[in-house]
Amino acid sequence: MKIQSAQETKTASADMLPLLFEIGVEEIPSNVLPQTLTALPEVTKKCFTQAALAFSELQVFGTPRRMTLYCAALAASQETRTEIVVGPPKRAAFAADGKPTKAATGFAKSQHLPLSEMRLEDAATLGAAAKGKKGEYLVLRKIKIGESTAKLLETLLPQIIGSLSFPRSMRWNASGTAFVRPIRSILALYGNRVIPFSFAGVSSSSRTRGHPLMAPETFSVAGFENYQSELARRFVIIDPEERVRVITSQMEALAKEKQAELDLSDEALLWQAAYSVEYPKTICGNFDQMFLKIPKEIIITAMAEHQGYFPLYGKNGELLRHFITILNIDAEDLSLIQTGNERVLRARLHDARFYFNQDRKRPLSARNEDLKQVMFQEKLGSVFEKVERIKTLSIFIAHKLKWDSNAISDLERAAHLCKNDLVTGVVREFTSLQGTMGRVYAALDGEEPSVAKAIEEHYLPKHAGDILPKTQIGQVLAIADKLDTIVGCFGVGLIPTGSEDPYALRRQGLGTIQILVENASFYDFSLENLIKKAVQHYESHGTFYVPDLSDRITAFFKLRIDSYLQHSREIRYDLREAALATKLNKPRIIVECAEALSAFSKEAVFGALITVYKRVARILPDGFEGEVDEAAFIHASEKNLYMKYAAVHEAIAHLLSRRSYAEALTQLSTLNDPLNQFFDDVMVMDKNEAVRKNRLSLLYAVSRPFSGFGDFSKIVEE
Repeated sequence: MKIQSAQETKTASADMLPLLFEIGVEEIPSNVLPQTLTALPEVTKKCFTQAALAFSELQVFGTPRRMTLYCAALAASQETRTEIVVGPPKRAAFAADGKPTKAATGFAKSQHLPLSEMRLEDAATLGAAAKGKKGEYLVLRKIKIGESTAKLLETLLPQIIGSLSFPRSMRWNASGTAFVRPIRSILALYGNRVIPFSFAGVSSSSRTRGHPLMAPETFSVAGFENYQSELARRFVIIDPEERVRVITSQMEALAKEKQAELDLSDEALLWQAAYSVEYPKTICGNFDQMFLKIPKEIIITAMAEHQGYFPLYGKNGELLRHFITILNIDAEDLSLIQTGNERVLRARLHDARFYFNQDRKRPLSARNEDLKQVMFQEKLGSVFEKVERIKTLSIFIAHKLKWDSNAISDLERAAHLCKNDLVTGVVREFTSLQGTMGRVYAALDGEEPSVAKAIEEHYLPKHAGDILPKTQIGQVLAIADKLDTIVGCFGVGLIPTGSEDPYALRRQGLGTIQILVENASFYDFSLENLIKKAVQHYESHGTFYVPDLSDRITAFFKLRIDSYLQHSREIRYDLREAALATKLNKPRIIVECAEALSAFSKEAVFGALITVYKRVARILPDGFEGEVDEAAFIHASEKNLYMKYAAVHEAIAHLLSRRSYAEALTQLSTLNDPLNQFFDDVMVMDKNEAVRKNRLSLLYAVSRPFSGFGDFSKIVEE
């Protein structure tokens, strides 16, 4: 990972020296290390920038036992700066005869300098220091010689360590300092000298240590290249990316040896392995063939999620009885470690087989009543009640989409079964398999394939970047499930605030928008009507009654569309605001309009059209509406504008019915010239009331086609 300064120094010079900084710790969890390695250079950059130190790119490396920052060129001292102190204005600083006033002498006294050191300067020459002032002011320019970096680092480096934050910290000695894990060593070299300081009772030095098992002795470091090579010699690869490459290469070799296929699509598992070791060594283990009789999803989860193992597959995709695990040690004989890993996995698979066999004694459909004993949310009732609401919402959606009776029957069946696997033994043991085991058990029970697939898909997307449901039943179930959660939580006051979102409502809201937008079958679907239906269902059962709840949830979903437009479609903020000023009603239409507006904003006529539209909007009184009387037109430009408007209005109505938003915006742009000509030729606010009202009515009519795309007044003129 690298971070560059605003003024990146390409090469080190006599006044630029390298900084090598390592925090040696006890084992950091693999899920915490990545975010720490992201924060370290960011905190360092902020500290260096605030201290006015020039620096080159910041490189960061890390293993479970060390966090390392390297800067190839850090200035030997702070930049010499001129500090501008602005005093009183000339009129207050000097009397009419030119003699200084008390204001001037008081300013000089406050700066502990004689008045002769100050000068009158025009505020226009002071830049940001002027803070909007105009005219001449008494000014002091202080030359501040930069302090040496070596001295500054004695304060900055402990400040950097102390600025790192973690989900959980611990205190381990009398210092009472909190950190992710106990700090055991600090390496701090600037050039060839140690930066002396102490943090959490640990003093800095030029020493570090190798691999904790294979080379635990400390050794002296003479620079970054020496540090990297000596650690490699002592079984430590400091770069996580290099460890990923080593792990991948070793696993591919083992897979080839077993004539097996390796699936590396689970990048999270691969990086988890890399962040868990300093010196990766892969080995292959085996498990009993009898376990292959249980669904492979259970075996893979037991391997990957619980043990961090990588499964191997046959040429046809079948799961094999081999697995790969990553060690943090190398030795001539690793058979004992292999046996230990096999023993651990065997115990897991024995448990999984037991739960699976127990689950198969009852069909999935027989477990619906069990959901009454599972609480969804204290104020919202059981999962059984949630399933009933999902059914109602799903069927409502299906009718709006005009599904036939067979499809609705399958949907109702999927809704009835969608949460039943939550009360199975396998899901209680392997919670990440919720939905997946519902599909597996439904298929084994002979349910329709579309029903089984929808049970798994209704949880999608589970996280940012995850896949969306592919089947229509899965899409509808997913929307119903997510919306029920959002409406219920809003209804009982469990609304996301700041960084707090315990029920992941933002993620579920964004997932709902993604499904509605990225599937053409929902083009004419009204999200507003669905929200009202969900609210009515809760209210009719007496769960809660909250005034304006539908409006609040609608506003929440608009924020999710805004996020979608920003991150998935990269549409700038003012165009998003303009598009989202319309009713929420049909999210896919909002997104398509926003995309068309974004493309149209690159046309040459766009800026001029926005300018003339805003002129129209400024002239029209708030809430004005009026009918145009063609017979009352006086000037030719009035008639010309109205004729052009009539043609554009008809053309846009036709284009919008065909979803040709780009062409509709092109038609809208043809109003630019006649509008400008109208403003050049006539006075809208004529003294004659009838003329004035008719011209305002004309502008009102012309403005209406714009509103089909949003609120153009929110668009920034360029």
